[in-house]
Amino acid sequence: MIRENGQFSHVDERTAIVMQRAQGRDSPLSEVRQRLEPVLGRSAARRVRAFRNGDLYVDSTIGAALWAWFVDSLIVNGSAIGLGMLYFTLSSACDKSVGALLIAVVMMIGLPFVYGWCYADGRAAGAMLAGTRSVRLADGGRIGLAKAGWAMLIRTLLLPFIFWVALGEGAEPGEVRVSIDEAATRRLRDSGVTSLA
Repeated sequence: MIRENGQFSHVDERTAIVMQRAQGRDSPLSEVRQRLEPVLGRSAARRVRAFRNGDLYVDSTIGAALWAWFVDSLIVNGSAIGLGMLYFTLSSACDKSVGALLIAVVMMIGLPFVYGWCYADGRAAGAMLAGTRSVRLADGGRIGLAKAGWAMLIRTLLLPFIFWVALGEGAEPGEVRVSIDEAATRRLRDSGVTSLA
């Protein structure tokens, strides 16, 4: 994050650090991380990032984010497959395998919306187990009911691609949500250091 004309704009963190070092100064985020290390510990302090509005948060570890995504995918996709298998087992139709497959596919698309709407605060079962929360990258606010279903659909159907994206450092310019470390972010806010501004 760098400040342009009084506004924060998302810039690849490494690019911003190189630009600031070329101008003979350290990154404001680097300075904040050093100040927060005694409070958060070294690992969590290195994961301190800024939302697009400049407020600070602690990014979840890749392992915690992947664990949350895996659990949610297992719940949703397992339920969809289970419903398809239940139909296959109980049905006496001659084409029950087609019906079972159709039920499973439709449920893999429909169940994520219902599951996501139940957890519009960003804390689905996977996130609760992993200690993370999905929030808006713009300001750290709740995902909200309107976007929660879509977010869960993407999470459960595109799990293999999420593994690839998760290996990147920080948020990409087009990204709208981020997974935060709930406990470490709470400690960060309790420390009183909450913003780059």
